[in-house]
Amino acid sequence: MSLRAMFVVVSSLIYFMFGFTGQSINSALPAIAIDLEMTHSMTGLVLALPSLLYQVAVVVAAVLSRKTGPFLTMTAGLALVASSVAFMALSGTYVMFMTGRLLFGLGLGATEISVALCVSLLAYEKTGGVLNLVYSFFALGSIVAPAVVSVFLTDTHRWNIALFMALAAFAFVLSLSWYIGRKASGLSKRDGVKRKFSLPADSLFWLVVLGGLLYVGYEMGVFSWLSSYVFEEKALELRISSFTPSLLALGLFVGRLVTGAVVDRAGLGRTLVILGAFSLADFSTVLLSVNPLVLTAGIFVAGLGFSGTFPTLQAILVSGYRERRETVLAVFAASGSLGVVITNISVGTVSEKYGLPNGMMIMAVQISAALAVFSIITFSQRAAHRE
Repeated sequence: MSLRAMFVVVSSLIYFMFGFTGQSINSALPAIAIDLEMTHSMTGLVLALPSLLYQVAVVVAAVLSRKTGPFLTMTAGLALVASSVAFMALSGTYVMFMTGRLLFGLGLGATEISVALCVSLLAYEKTGGVLNLVYSFFALGSIVAPAVVSVFLTDTHRWNIALFMALAAFAFVLSLSWYIGRKASGLSKRDGVKRKFSLPADSLFWLVVLGGLLYVGYEMGVFSWLSSYVFEEKALELRISSFTPSLLALGLFVGRLVTGAVVDRAGLGRTLVILGAFSLADFSTVLLSVNPLVLTAGIFVAGLGFSGTFPTLQAILVSGYRERRETVLAVFAASGSLGVVITNISVGTVSEKYGLPNGMMIMAVQISAALAVFSIITFSQRAAHRE
């Protein structure tokens, strides 16, 4: 198997486990909140604060990758993630769980930026297709996790069983990452290090960064709060509400497979606009629906809309700013994590004062703003192509 193919397999497994772990937490969030006595504001902090350390990690990993190569920083990030999962699974207090979440943010940031840098280093001809394929496995892990959680979540004290399963899987994925890092060590050493650390001056780059901030904010916000929302406001049972992120993730998985097959032919900007329109229409359906069947369909189709947005935005950077890839990808990743901080703290604060339905409206506003940004990106690309 070629190095490129091996990397796609390993990185797909990495993102599967990220999706599984993240959604194990989100699906069990109502139970975790009860067991650890968390208010909406405390829940918002648990969801938001790890993104601050994520921002630190992407910058540090981007700098270190110039010296060690992105494959090594990817493995180091995974080791930190595995440690954080162990810490969360064993925690019995809010402070311990928060500490584990903060460590998870560090490891996630280092790993994600490294995977993107590896894609750029391997110079795939169709970066949009490769990134959508890899990220589709994040969605697949997000599908499996709520189903696993719903099986074991017979009471509020059994929320950590899925995390223990994730810990065992991370040990295996970490060994694969170390192996592919050894195989790619020569490639990392041959890679030139004369690339610029300065940021691009053109408006397209900053539009993509803004789009990433908005998108990651509302995508992770919906995944984080969906179980709590349908449990509290749609009167679904605890185990059923814990399963609802699977529907969203199923749409994400199917949508990324489809997007990966057509994005390079349809055009990156046009794809973003289509996905943004789907997201706005169907998330509105989720908020307004009173019929369980309509709610179910809305959640799934919202996942279709969310699906290829992040890897498509990232593909614009990987393909258009290859000589500045560490800088642009670090800024892009940091902007997304900032969006998570803003969204989750805002939703938690507003929900605490005015109710969870009003808190969820924040994400509807973000989707609308993102659709406007995606439209401007499309027009900018068309203008640049004409010139």
